[in-house]
Amino acid sequence: MHIGLRAHDYGKLPLEELFKRISDDGFHAIQLAIPKAIEGVNSLDDDVDEKLLKDIKAAMEKYDIAIPVFGCYVELGHRDPVERQKHVNRFLKGMDFAKYLGARCIGSETTNFPLDGSVEERKEAFEGLVDSVSQIVKKGEEIGLDVAIEPVARHTLNTPQLAKELLTRIPSDRLKIILDPVNLLTAENIHRQDTLYDECFEAFGDKIWALHMKGIKRDAEGNLEKASFEENEANFKKVIDWVKVNMPETTVLREEIKPDHAKVDYVYMKSLVEG
Repeated sequence: MHIGLRAHDYGKLPLEELFKRISDDGFHAIQLAIPKAIEGVNSLDDDVDEKLLKDIKAAMEKYDIAIPVFGCYVELGHRDPVERQKHVNRFLKGMDFAKYLGARCIGSETTNFPLDGSVEERKEAFEGLVDSVSQIVKKGEEIGLDVAIEPVARHTLNTPQLAKELLTRIPSDRLKIILDPVNLLTAENIHRQDTLYDECFEAFGDKIWALHMKGIKRDAEGNLEKASFEENEANFKKVIDWVKVNMPETTVLREEIKPDHAKVDYVYMKSLVEG
């Protein structure tokens, strides 16, 4: 397994400074969302050109940094079909950038969806998601690039079972899953998280391409809130132990890192991966 982080958690910085800081903190694998991480870049559509891509490649080589996940944050399950297609088109453009940079995959979440949304609304959103992912996977097959989708409890793709249905509907080797154990947790299911993770392994274990890792805990009222690794209640050990045996090439990416704590977090992640 490989250890990395989400580059934009360092804030938007000049390219050279960003990659140097990440490398100095011991990380050599990143999830890169260019408009969120690199100073002066606000849009994939308007601000990414050949010069910038060449500069990124040069920085990757200089600081020995790989991009296991090229992040492209779009709403693939948007229920307005016209708006959704705009997001799909942006993702399709991002795929060309990811391919040029040698990213192992391009990844996205889906779209926010209320926990109390109706069955009919969720079905409509999911059908839109299937259409979106079908388009991008088709291009992934054409250019030789994997596409990774992340299930999130409060999004269109919100359960292991629905993720399995997506994979069944789009039976392509190019379609993968990013597993964020925390993003599948709610105040209602955190007490059964081990069972939930077993359901994930059953539904899409052989499709896991990357793990996200961040802390979460319950407050005094039982609501979930962000937490450090020291306070974290998510059972990362269970997830990592399964993945390192069954999908050993997976990259574990730290999310929501505090840069001044990065070296400590790296040691903690390394102990889980090697322990």
